[in-house]
Amino acid sequence: MIDLTTAISVVRESVLAILRIRRPIPGATAGGQPSPGQFQASIGGSAFCVVADRFLATAFHVLNAGQPRDESDRFFAFLVPGNGDLAFHFPVTGFPVERPDLDLAVLEIGPCATPGIHIPALPVSFTPRADGTRIVTVGFPAPEIVRLNVDPQGNYAGGHFFLKSHANEGIVSAQYAVAGVRRYEFNVGWHHGESGGPVLALERPSVAISLMQHYRNIQSPHGTVPGPHRGCALSGIQEELGALEVDGR
Repeated sequence: MIDLTTAISVVRESVLAILRIRRPIPGATAGGQPSPGQFQASIGGSAFCVVADRFLATAFHVLNAGQPRDESDRFFAFLVPGNGDLAFHFPVTGFPVERPDLDLAVLEIGPCATPGIHIPALPVSFTPRADGTRIVTVGFPAPEIVRLNVDPQGNYAGGHFFLKSHANEGIVSAQYAVAGVRRYEFNVGWHHGESGGPVLALERPSVAISLMQHYRNIQSPHGTVPGPHRGCALSGIQEELGALEVDGR
């Protein structure tokens, strides 16, 4: 039997929350004078490390709700080792892969703002897994942001929010191809903010085969409702990940 406790503790060290900081839109006061506005910030997604200390995989919709990314937005990735008291942040410096058609993206990060903090990579597999394969998921439910400090350039400068990752287990419930790319369905649900977190086949070692993305709409007597949760197989961007020297199996 795979040790679920150990698997979750290992995976958790490679999963991060994604903070988006949106530059203010200039407005006007009641007196007609220009107003600089305020930065807006949200933690609306998760990601996982696929090349140690450098590249993170996530869902494309995490960047801008499925719309093209706003190049003026700033992104930061937060690591919370062991779900402890301290969170460490890394600047997102690039976007080497953006695939809105598959809802997949890869982010490049710079060094942690705290020296000596590193992120191990999770192993990735492009080999299909059968229905019934045991899986584990880890992601960050979106926290309420009580306070956030941002410098004039839009860089994160401190804040107050309860950021803890959440794990779940289940199985691959179904799979099929859409436009030639494998999609998996899982018998687990996830909370807002966990999108982009990994779905791993529970093996020795556990390997990421997909990520948390969305659900399949189904028709009910009460109208269209959310159905099974699903994610695209990472084999959909195998070529792009190979170019980034991701160790796929």
